[in-house]
This record gives sequence, structure tokens and C-alpha cells, in this order.
Amino acid sequence: MMKYLNKIIVLLVFSIAFIACDENENFEILPAQESFQIVTPSNGSVIVLNDTNLNNNALFISWEALSTATGSFNIEAAKTGTDFATSYLMGTTEAKDFSLTVDELNDFLLDVMGLDSEVASSIDIRISTNEEVSQIVSVILTPFKVEYTEFYLVGSLTGWDPATSLAMTNTGFNTFEISVDLADGDAFKFLPTNTGWDGDWGKDPNNEGSLISEGEQDLSGYTAGKYKISIDLNTFTYTVEEITSPSELYLVGSLNGWDPSNAYAMNLVKEGVFALAIDITDGTEFKFLPQNTGWDGDWGNDPNNSGSIIQDGENNVSGYAAGKYVVVVDYNTLTYNVSSVNSLNIVGSINGWDNGSAYPMGEASLGIFSYILDLPDGAEFKFLPTLGSWDGDWGADPNNDGMVVQDGENNVSGFAAGKYIVSVNFNTLSYSVSSITGAPSSIFMVGSFRGWSNDADNPELTETAAGVFEITQALGAGDEFKFVPTAGSWDNDWGQSKVANGVLEQNSEDNLKVEVAGNYKITLNFNTGVYSVILQ
Repeated sequence: MMKYLNKIIVLLVFSIAFIACDENENFEILPAQESFQIVTPSNGSVIVLNDTNLNNNALFISWEALSTATGSFNIEAAKTGTDFATSYLMGTTEAKDFSLTVDELNDFLLDVMGLDSEVASSIDIRISTNEEVSQIVSVILTPFKVEYTEFYLVGSLTGWDPATSLAMTNTGFNTFEISVDLADGDAFKFLPTNTGWDGDWGKDPNNEGSLISEGEQDLSGYTAGKYKISIDLNTFTYTVEEITSPSELYLVGSLNGWDPSNAYAMNLVKEGVFALAIDITDGTEFKFLPQNTGWDGDWGNDPNNSGSIIQDGENNVSGYAAGKYVVVVDYNTLTYNVSSVNSLNIVGSINGWDNGSAYPMGEASLGIFSYILDLPDGAEFKFLPTLGSWDGDWGADPNNDGMVVQDGENNVSGFAAGKYIVSVNFNTLSYSVSSITGAPSSIFMVGSFRGWSNDADNPELTETAAGVFEITQALGAGDEFKFVPTAGSWDNDWGQSKVANGVLEQNSEDNLKVEVAGNYKITLNFNTGVYSVILQ
């Protein structure tokens, strides 16, 4: 809110102190003289403020005074019924009238008098000069709630320059937050714009955790570290919470019997960020643990700020329909996100950026998708969870090579013309684009089950559909194997991706392996780059 520039408005508490002194020095406030009267507004006037025409006059006060009156007139206000035990100075003037605009009056009622917005309140007004005071006029006023759409953090970490202040994230009506790295000795405050110092807010020196815009102090005294800073301009409060990321994180809930020892280990994908793809049913609930040995230090959903995680007073994460999701927990911002990964599609310059004709990727395993593309030079693309919709799209993380993000993402690009297997692994929030020679017309199996003998007797897979090959093969426990397009040659051999389970790879591949002896149905799909090995 803007501070007054032309009118001095400060919070004053008037109390009468009686000091022992000579009788001749005693004085008292005289009652209103007949010629010292408030003319306007009339007693009982009603004023309802709104946020249109903020510069219009909202309250006009005029009075009659003795012609011999000299000096300034003080315009005082108090809550009706308090007999001015606590008085607030609205302004001072040498004229016999005074006015406040809609914006100024609203700020005075909310910031100085501390009245509730959207609530009709009665205040008393009087004029005083020297030792005289006018009669009291009561006015009923309803201030409006100011809505801020942006807020900024400015301080030593930004060079105390409003132009370089840090934009906070709007998390709801008049609530904002930001995560920052603070150094020892850093101090800061808040601004409604990044163009100047008007309306700056800081901490109330008399009320820890409260914000004020008059007589405020900088926020300071924090040790070096990462902090989540939140402000609520509905209650004029702030919190500064140090962010400490655990070295491990587990997901526990109804999907694993609420047993910490059965909790699912999440993957640390970058500093402070954990991810995991899960398959849930209707009614599934879960939360997060820094270890799988007990409930100490558990994290859940903030009931007052959904999508944020807290440790005290938290709720379970819930409310998702049955399906497959990627859960991401970010300790840099103390937030979590749950995104549907039932399917994934590729859209880009390769199909004219038409999301309705995006290419459906194959599901290699939970949270992992792949597709084989023939890319021209300069091709760009990204990933869509829902065919025909841009909602929830994923792209390349501009700050972390080979990783995917949903916000601030870039297109995936920079590949020479050729054939590639494109895969996305939501368990690690990663993607890969791997060059291949092309789909084979025939494929053979070679491995430890034949002593790695690569010859004409290699079992050949049968093509059951265009680009899809199958075989049922007896394998022993611990057997490893891979595939070759030509029996007797290791050229252009195929194995499994090191980073995406269920995805084929032709470069730096791993062997496939089974742990249990038996007959296995093995399927290779050279349209999507997906393979499966299923015990019969």
C-alpha cells in the first residue's frame, strides 16, 4: 500500500499525563465551543469504499472555528466507544477542511487503525487545536480488501535496488512466497512493485512475525543457508523457514500398508529434488519420510497451502483418481507435485506442432516411455501427457542437461538428421535421444544360454506385426542375452538402456538378464523402442 506523501499519518496513542507542578501550570482540554464545530460529515454518515477511482475524495471534513484560532488543527480518529483512549492522527492542516482519497482512507483504516476489511466499523472523529476540541462525529466506514497481484523481495542480496528485486510467487489471494539463498548478515524487506520504494513493508519491531509499512524494520539475523520466505497480506504476517533437504526420501502410504519398512525409495534427481513414478488406486493417500526405519521427521501436505510440504500439522497427500503418476518433491521450494503419466506423446516440428496428431510413445515400464523417430536437421519437440492438449506438457530443463521439467521448459533439439530412440524416465526426470541404425528386418537372440555363441544357430525372433518381433525361449537363472540383426555378426547389436528400464539401446547398451529359470516370452518393438521379458 502506498504511504502518504502529502499528509502525515502516523499512529499516535494519546494519554493524559498529570505531572506534579505549580497550580498555575495545570491545564485541561476545553469542551467544544459553540463556534468550534464540525460541519461535515454529519453524525452517522455511512461510507462504503471500493477499489475503483482510488484518487477520488472519500472523506471530506470541514469545521467552524474561532477566528482567533491560530496554528494547526489536528484531525483525530478513534474507534467508537473508546472515548479516544487510543487516538489516531489522520492529518494536520492550517485550513478549516481536510480530505482523504479512497486510497488514502482505505490505507488509514486498514494499516493505521487496524480495522477489518469488508466489515462496517464505526469511528469517531474530532478536531483539536491548542487546548480546544470540537464535538465528536461518528462515521460508519467499510474498507475494501486490497488485492496484490505481485510482490517483491529487496535487500542486501539484491543490492537494495528495487529494479533488481526478486519477484515472489503468488500462491493465493494476497499470499506470496519465495525461496532464496541468504548469506550471513543479509537483510531484506518487501515491495509491491519493482519500480521504487513506495509502499515498502518490513517487520513490526513490537510483534514478531507481523508486517507493517510504517515504522518497519528490515528482516535480518539469519545464518547462511536456503530459506523459504512467505508473506500473507490478509493477516499482515510473514514466516522465514530454513530449508534443509534430506539425503534420502521415501514415499509411504496406503499403497504400501503405511509401513515405513515397505516405503518406496524416491530418486534424488538433482540437488534437493526427489522423484518417483507410482501406480495408485482410488482413495490412495501417502506422505514422505527421510528414512524407512520409522516416522520421525515425516512430511505431508500443508492444509493451508496445497502443494507445499510441512512437518507439523500436515495432511496426507490424497485426492487423486486411480492411475499412474510421477511424484516430485522439491526441498528447494518445500513443494510437491503429482502429475499424471498414464500416457505420453511426442509433438513438435516433425508433425507441425499439432497436439492432436502427436506420436503416442510406448510404455516401457512404470513411468518410462519411448518412441523411435526419424528426425530431420533442426527438428524440435516436447512431450504431452494428453493427446490433443497442451496441459501439463514437459520439455528440456534449460538448467540441467538431459532432464525434463514442466515449467520454464525448452524444446528438445540439437540433433543431426537420422533415426533415434527417444525415451523419458519420470523416475529420474530424465530423457535420452539415442542414435540407431534403423529398425532391423530380422533379429536373432544370443547369450549365455548358448555360451555366447554367435552363429547361424542363434534362435530367430518371429515378426508378428510390422516392426514387432517375438520369441519364447528357455532360460536359466542368471542368464544374460542381447540381440543381433545378422546371425554370426556383432554389428549393430541391441541391448537394454542403462537409464530407462524396458527401453532398447544400440549404443553403450547393457545385456538383458533374468533371475529365475523358466520359459520367457520376449517381445521387441522397433516402432517404439520398447521390449518386454515375461515369464510364462
